[in-house]
Amino acid sequence: MWKRLRGLQTQFILIIVGITLLLTLFLGFLNLQTINETSKSNAIMSLNWQTQRTSAPVQDILIRTSDTILAMSHSLEADVQDPRDLESPAFREGMKHHLENQMRLAARKSTSIYGYFVLFNPNQLGRLDGFWYAWDEENSRYEKHSLAEVQATFFTPDQREAWFSQVVKEKKPVWREPFISPRDGFRKIAYLVPVYSNGQLVAIMGVTIRMEKLVEQIRDAKIFETGYAILFSDDGKLFYHPQQPEGADTTLQDFGLEDYAEILKGRDSNDHLLSYSYQGEPKKLAFITLANSMNLGVVAPEKELFAQRTWSMERMAFLMIIFGILTSGLAIIVANRIIIPLKAIDEAAKRIGNGDYDTLLVNSRDDEVGELAGNMNRTMVKMKDLVKKLEDQALEDKLTKVKNVTAYEQQEHIMNQHIAAKDLAFSVLMLDVNGLKGINDRFGHAMGNELLRQTVKHLCDQFKHSPVFRVGGDEFVVIVMNEDYEKRYEALQELETHCHKRDYSLPRPWEQLAFATGMSDFDPENDSTFQEIFLRADAAMYKAKRAAEGTAAR
Repeated sequence: MWKRLRGLQTQFILIIVGITLLLTLFLGFLNLQTINETSKSNAIMSLNWQTQRTSAPVQDILIRTSDTILAMSHSLEADVQDPRDLESPAFREGMKHHLENQMRLAARKSTSIYGYFVLFNPNQLGRLDGFWYAWDEENSRYEKHSLAEVQATFFTPDQREAWFSQVVKEKKPVWREPFISPRDGFRKIAYLVPVYSNGQLVAIMGVTIRMEKLVEQIRDAKIFETGYAILFSDDGKLFYHPQQPEGADTTLQDFGLEDYAEILKGRDSNDHLLSYSYQGEPKKLAFITLANSMNLGVVAPEKELFAQRTWSMERMAFLMIIFGILTSGLAIIVANRIIIPLKAIDEAAKRIGNGDYDTLLVNSRDDEVGELAGNMNRTMVKMKDLVKKLEDQALEDKLTKVKNVTAYEQQEHIMNQHIAAKDLAFSVLMLDVNGLKGINDRFGHAMGNELLRQTVKHLCDQFKHSPVFRVGGDEFVVIVMNEDYEKRYEALQELETHCHKRDYSLPRPWEQLAFATGMSDFDPENDSTFQEIFLRADAAMYKAKRAAEGTAAR
């Protein structure tokens, strides 16, 4: 009889322990699934945000350039009421003089335009006429080329086809794909605008931009640790890659992206990340189509993109092991009386599996069952605290103790809801630390870290009632709200007293506050997304940075 009881007890203990372990694994599986899905969502948001941010300066160059030339083409169309007016040499000379002055002023102002030209329709005039200016590096000015050089550059059979066939055929402005200029060997893009009068083509206006000007906007983009930005076409032809800066005649098949051909025809990657392998390393790609139909892609290795997921899963697996050991031990201790509260404990475990740590077991017994119920309750409280701690750690920048990029992306979603409801007044302030790389290079990363902490402390002292985020190595964003909103300009004025270059001659230059700031208010009448306000603040910050550091500002 005793042996039989011992056998039943052993079997019962094995059953209870088995059930406890299964419930622990079930709970762990649900939590790991949640971590996995959340990590995927955060990765998509993060990489697409990086794409938007990286593309902003390139889009600005392209849009400003096209807008400038379109405005001049409309002016020319208005001035040429009748195509036959251009048959008058005096009329043409006046138009050329006027357009030369306008385009020279626009080119000098843009800092991006390498060359510009206006060529009147030779089929109408019976001769070549117009002008072409290109930047002379040696003399640092735009030099005018002779009509003979225009003829040799634009009107040989091959060049005429490359320059003018598409714009004449489509009868609308077009961007020419990157090409190598046979005259100077530079890679360039061109924007061409046909000008019509009474339905007749009278001239073609155009500008060229060196590809290097676009590349320098994205070359140093900070994408996680080893990520980078690229430029490519819908069919996979590379225009820029850090390892192939001059581009390459590749295809989607070369990168294993052929399954994404339809997605690449869209405006951006939206809620997708494109997966491929480059040099044996799995990578993720997000992209946006630029104003000239090139695609700007942001690439990050999967191991860096999902580093937080790996850490969280390992931590959760450890917690599940501890939880499994604890609950199995409790099950063995109260094996003889576990049957009565088994259903209640099972329901409690299911609630834990669903993420409900608040509904505790009712414990009114002063025995082993009551003790088990109490232990289960304490376990749920610990799990709740641990999950909250993990969530807090996932949203905090470890160095500066302010909120990190993940928290910023979540807050951006919340702010978009406020923008849609127009129920909150706020501003966005962007801050970029000046000379962080110089401090790191000269005095070591420990001093660079101290510089960041000092800057963050000062920033938080100015905005005590607003969230502060670290969104890059040396970049911070403040969403100014609450009491800080009313005093935002006083705070900005104080910050601007530190908008200057870092003085490395100081005994402890890392203790000097030196940064660039920019702020933009939410305009309920015109703003529809948080990104619009951020880009204005970002642009204002870079303007201040250039004013403080000159052309060295990045």
